[in-house]
Amino acid sequence: MHQLTHLPGRTVQIDNEPWLYFSGTGYLGAAWNEGLQNLVRAGMQQYGLHFGGSRLSNIQLNIFAEAEEFLANYAGAEKALLLSSGTLAGQLLMRVLSQYGEVLAAPGAHPAIWANAVPEVNTWESWVEKVKTIAQTPGPALVIAANSIDPLRVRRFDFAWLSTLSLQRELIVVIDDSHGFGLTGAEGSGIYRSLTLPPGAQLLVISSLGKALGIPAGVILGPKMWLERLWVSPYFGGASPPAPAYLLALVQGQSFYAESRQKLQANIQQFVQNLPELVDFHFFPEYPVFYTPNSGLAAFLSQRKILISSFPYPTPQDALVTRIVLSSLHTDGDISSLLESLHYYCQSEKS
Repeated sequence: MHQLTHLPGRTVQIDNEPWLYFSGTGYLGAAWNEGLQNLVRAGMQQYGLHFGGSRLSNIQLNIFAEAEEFLANYAGAEKALLLSSGTLAGQLLMRVLSQYGEVLAAPGAHPAIWANAVPEVNTWESWVEKVKTIAQTPGPALVIAANSIDPLRVRRFDFAWLSTLSLQRELIVVIDDSHGFGLTGAEGSGIYRSLTLPPGAQLLVISSLGKALGIPAGVILGPKMWLERLWVSPYFGGASPPAPAYLLALVQGQSFYAESRQKLQANIQQFVQNLPELVDFHFFPEYPVFYTPNSGLAAFLSQRKILISSFPYPTPQDALVTRIVLSSLHTDGDISSLLESLHYYCQSEKS
C-alpha cells in the first residue's frame, strides 16, 4: 500500500519517482481535465464551495433541477434524483423499496443495494433461476437488485432473460450502473435504455457519478412516481445534496467527456490489438478494465515502475484481485510501455 500526497493521473509519484498508473476508476480522466476544472471553478464563483442545506428548504438552487433534467434525458429515464454519493443513492432507494416488497440481491451486487437481503446464492446463473421461480409465483412485490457490470472480474451481466418473464407478481428491477454510466451505451448514457422488461415491471437505476464522470454525487433514475416517493423520505430531506459547482461542470462539460471517451476507445483499441496471447485477461469490448488471475503480474510490473490494481477482495483475507485499468489520460507511449512489459512477462513465464 502506497501513501500519496497527490491524486494519481496517468502517472503516480512513488518514493519521488514517476510510475505509470493503470488503476483506479477515473476512466475518463475527469479529475485532471482542464476544461472540467475550469467549469468547477466557474461553478464555485457562482454557487460557492458547497450548499449544506436540505433540498426541501425554501431556498432552491436552479442547478439541481437543471442537472436532474439533463441526467434523465441523457439516460432515457422519466426522472432523476441527485444525492451526494452513489452509495447514499442506493441506500435511500433500498430503504424505501424494502418496505414495499421482498428484496433479492444478486451475487456481486454492491452493498448499497442489498437492503437487508445479503446475497444468498453464489453464482449469477443460480440467482437468475431463483428470480424466475419467484417472479412466476403469486406473492408480494419482488425487488431484484444487481450490478450492471462486475468491475473486479470484468463481466457484463446479461439481463435479456428479464423480457421473457411471465410475471405473477409485481416486479421492480434495481440496477447499479456505477461502472457503466458515462462509458457504456450511446454516448456513455449507460444501461437504462438497453433493458427490456416484461409488461408491468418497473426499472430503477442508481449510479455513482464519481467514476467515469468524476463528479462527487450519485443519481437515481426511474419513474416519476417512485422518485417523488424518495423526495419525501426523511433520508433524502435530511441529507445535504452534492456541491452545486460540480453539477454545473457536469451539465456544461459534455464536450469534454465526449473527447475523453473517444481517446479512451483509441487506447483500448491499441491495447487489445497488441496484447500478447499468453497473458490470460478477462475483458469485454470497449471497456477499459482487464482482469487476470495471474496475481504475480502486479509484482513483475512494479519492478518496471508500472502500478496496476491488485488487492485482496472482498476482505483482507481473500485472494488478490489483479486488473489493468486504462484511462483517457494515457498516451500512446504509455500503452506501448505497458505492452512491452507484458511481452517481457510472457517471455519470463515461458522460460
